[in-house]
Amino acid sequence: MVYARDIGDTTLTLIVSGKLWRNSLIMMDEETGTLWSHVLGEGIEGPLAGRKLASVPSVQTTWAAWQAAHPGTRVLKKSEEIRSSRYESYFQESDRAGIFRTFWLQDRLSAKTLVHGLVVGPHAVAVVDSALGPGAERLVEVGDATVTVTRAGDGGVRAFTAGGVEIQVRTAFWFAWSGFYPNTTIAD
Repeated sequence: MVYARDIGDTTLTLIVSGKLWRNSLIMMDEETGTLWSHVLGEGIEGPLAGRKLASVPSVQTTWAAWQAAHPGTRVLKKSEEIRSSRYESYFQESDRAGIFRTFWLQDRLSAKTLVHGLVVGPHAVAVVDSALGPGAERLVEVGDATVTVTRAGDGGVRAFTAGGVEIQVRTAFWFAWSGFYPNTTIAD
């Protein structure tokens, strides 16, 4: 999820807070110390609680596809090689599903199923990643709206209403998504 950093006349500097809420990362702005939900883009604690950051349409892609589309891109490279990740064992263990257990939701999908979440008004749908092959396109009902969900050849997932308006796609593990939207419809 990508958000604009402007609230009124202030441009926020968002940093990692080191905290979780509903098994999802929380950002913090350096200007006011407000904590921001990464999933909702909303201030949840602090002077800007209740304010929303504007979402910016984005898509995950491969480096090759990005570089082909934007050949002048500059990359910040670390001076030392990264040899391991502290999250390696976490990703390998399918039963490790965040700090706050959501076993009551795992009868719908396994905890680490990757989903692409869509929200239209009070309605939410989780499109299971494995249901979208390269170049796939499918229609999904989100409340009263028909949404076209597509996966480009580079892996990026995008969603548009019948009127051509892009809807933010929020990619997450099922256990994190369902913590925010426990009554979500599943498209698999």
